[in-house]
Amino acid sequence: MSKIGIADTTFARVDMGAVAIKELKKGASVTIKRYIVPGIKDLPVASKKLIEEQKCDIVMALGMPGPKDMDKQCAHEASSGLIMAQLITNTHIIEVFVHEDEAKDERELKWLAESRTREHAQNVIKLLFRPKEFEKEVGMGKREGFEDAGPARL
Repeated sequence: MSKIGIADTTFARVDMGAVAIKELKKGASVTIKRYIVPGIKDLPVASKKLIEEQKCDIVMALGMPGPKDMDKQCAHEASSGLIMAQLITNTHIIEVFVHEDEAKDERELKWLAESRTREHAQNVIKLLFRPKEFEKEVGMGKREGFEDAGPARL
């Protein structure tokens, strides 16, 4: 049975891990290992530990950076660490970040976090079990969370 890691944070204002787990279990029969850390800069090592110690086949790294410049810098550093962990382990780590200033209010923030998390969980299922499905989505301007951009028109 495939094993999926969920690395998430206490800093997030929405329980994105619970949303991911529910969507993953809806989409496939998988084992899920959850590792919770304080903030987004802790996600790279959490993800790497899920891969190396828990033998996860793929990891979702969930986080909600704040709106300040320092938060954006921390998100960038965390993202760089996640990329490095992917390269070191040769394993996909799907970054699911929702920046607080992406939403106009708290209601939209909650909706966006849940929507983006669910859509990325569906991508995880595709990567593990149906990777060919991505072929029909190439060039379609797919987005997770907000509305798809769609293909470019001439």
